[in-house]
Amino acid sequence: MDKYLIFGLFFLAGVVFTSCGTTSQMVTQSSQFSQEIKAQYAPDSRTSIYAVKTIKQDKSVLLQGETNVPKAKEALIAKMKAAQISFVDEIKLLPDPSLKKTFGVVKLSVANLRSKPSVSSGLETQALMGMPLKIYKKEGHYYFVQTPEKYIKWMNAGALALMTQEEFDAWSKSDKVIFIGGFGYAYAKPDAKSLIVTDLLTGNILKRINADGDFTKVNLPDGTPAFVLTEKLMNYEDWLDSRELSAQNIEKAAFSYMGTPYVWGGTSGKGLDCSGFTKNVFFQNGIMLPRDASQQVHVGKEIPLDKNLSNLQKGDLLFFGHKATPNKKERVTHVGIYLGNGKFIHAGVDKAKVAVESLFAGTPDFAENRLKSLLRAKRIVGYVGQLGVETVNETLYQE
Repeated sequence: MDKYLIFGLFFLAGVVFTSCGTTSQMVTQSSQFSQEIKAQYAPDSRTSIYAVKTIKQDKSVLLQGETNVPKAKEALIAKMKAAQISFVDEIKLLPDPSLKKTFGVVKLSVANLRSKPSVSSGLETQALMGMPLKIYKKEGHYYFVQTPEKYIKWMNAGALALMTQEEFDAWSKSDKVIFIGGFGYAYAKPDAKSLIVTDLLTGNILKRINADGDFTKVNLPDGTPAFVLTEKLMNYEDWLDSRELSAQNIEKAAFSYMGTPYVWGGTSGKGLDCSGFTKNVFFQNGIMLPRDASQQVHVGKEIPLDKNLSNLQKGDLLFFGHKATPNKKERVTHVGIYLGNGKFIHAGVDKAKVAVESLFAGTPDFAENRLKSLLRAKRIVGYVGQLGVETVNETLYQE
């Protein structure tokens, strides 16, 4: 009797072990599926959200997390079903269903976007007044937002005007103006001596109410009325139509930022990092570049580099960083704009501002460290609508 009892206990123990082992295998396989889905549908966490965990739960797998890519969730579930894996779906599709308003427009001259929902977390990028945002979720006093160049980070609630789809559509279709005056102000009255409502920067977009002589009455994105010097504004649609991408216009826009301080994460006339500088320069020319240098390098036509830089043209983007080795991939860490004759303009931490340097040895402004780290060159001029080159008109306020 004892012999059969012992055998029975071992048998039951074996069943439990096998069952747990099978569930563990299902979790492992599910995790592999999830990694494959992320690589296919959401490879860059800066521009898409995919945070899914596979958790062992009894004899099934719990899929838990969130994504803003519906096709990614659909593909994962299809893989799970095809593999006949028992699962519980708790993947939340963003925007968060609890949000009543899932659109927003930046209402400050420049707003900060941070890596985490905290004022003490790192500055990742910025967005200018009038920039439209997608709102995905809220945590504390911060919203998880996506900018027109698809960058996703946290923004303080006080920096944006929240809108419903209907409100956003109304704003998008409204008569808008863009500030072209470098740095300036919006006033409480049509008088430069009146109370300042907000400061303004090139690229800020406002709703036009009416023009009256030297001043134009506008509304900020949150509806706040103000007055701006008419000479510093341009009709937004006219501005879009007047953008002409050329080497000369790129150079002109680039030099308008000369001496602007280098600020990590900065993308405005108050402070710029390297890719924030190039992004703004091309924005002024009607082109919406991706946010980071490591993203911008994938846009445009590859231009071969040689010792004399003979293939380059004024306006080409230059990329710097660490060359690939047998053990490491190429890493792009910096970007600038070529000016011709070996010179380039960039926002660099070494000069702590936007400055011009040279890639030719023997010149007074020779930047040896940049020459050694030069990796690639990309041409944007001549490739609008091709090779990932998108216009501002394609990415802002499309009905």
